[in-house]
Amino acid sequence: MKIFVTITLALLLSGCGLTQSTLATSSLSSLEIEQDVPVLVDHPDLDSEPNSTGAVLFFAADLRDETGTKIGELIGQVTTFDVTIDGVDEVDNFREMVFNMEDGMIVVLGAAQYVAGTEPDFADDNAPVTAVIVGGTDTFVGVRGTVTTTKRANGTFLHKFTFVD
Repeated sequence: MKIFVTITLALLLSGCGLTQSTLATSSLSSLEIEQDVPVLVDHPDLDSEPNSTGAVLFFAADLRDETGTKIGELIGQVTTFDVTIDGVDEVDNFREMVFNMEDGMIVVLGAAQYVAGTEPDFADDNAPVTAVIVGGTDTFVGVRGTVTTTKRANGTFLHKFTFVD
């Protein structure tokens, strides 16, 4: 598992900052993508406890434009770990997502923290989460910026990308 995560991070980070953004010459400064309810796949290690250190949740979902037309797929994983900083026990979730679309891919990394307890305190777990865009391919080569993801009441998600030069 360590080798997989190390290789994944090395591949993701190896291309960061090495290409000039194609968005600088285009009018694309933002993008909104709708995501269907994700299909969730638990960690392949059946002894792994959900929401415990080392637990990995894999997911995938169709991506759609504003008209509802399928434009690609999202694949990703969330790795959970516990850490105590300044006496506060936290559950941290590291997110890796790849938006694989007709015009290219956008790769995103991010994290979220929750106060740990006997029952996780996820009272605000539907709040929007912002992550960094670390790169892309084809139309999105050299892209930089952020994506803010909001979970909707029906289980779908809205991803709002903001691109910067």
